[in-house]
Amino acid sequence: MKPSPRVARRKVLAALGVAAAGVSTAACTLRPRTTAPSAAAPLADLVGPVGEWRVEQVLPLVAGAVPVLMRTPEGRKFQVDLLRAEVDGPRAVAQAGDLALYLANGGAGDRPSTAVEEQGARALAQRLSQLAAERGAPAIPGLLTLSERLASHRQAVLTPWS
Repeated sequence: MKPSPRVARRKVLAALGVAAAGVSTAACTLRPRTTAPSAAAPLADLVGPVGEWRVEQVLPLVAGAVPVLMRTPEGRKFQVDLLRAEVDGPRAVAQAGDLALYLANGGAGDRPSTAVEEQGARALAQRLSQLAAERGAPAIPGLLTLSERLASHRQAVLTPWS
């Protein structure tokens, strides 16, 4: 007896659903962690103007870093990743207490950043230092140094906001 076309169609649709779910999961390998309280919560006051620059959004912890989405005075998007500072590691663009600020420009330390983005990261560091002086340094569980992030999340490092 020949299988019913309805059964065959269901099997095809089920297989397509599984394949689509697999592609969707593969395309989104790194997402902000949402199972724990947001590591960005202590930094929520950063959203808004920071000198001539603007903080658009502070994302939850992703692969050991807190991405901060910013805009230049001209409105161009850029991203600063907040990581834990380290003494002998790669040099950060700016530092605020125990936080190191790195520009996420898609390079591996070999791509130059614009001066405007570097100035924006430094303005953000000043704002972070000001907030720490007013309220104490923010506790961000799970924050890694850049060296630790390179070792455990190589694919996530310094991927820019698009």
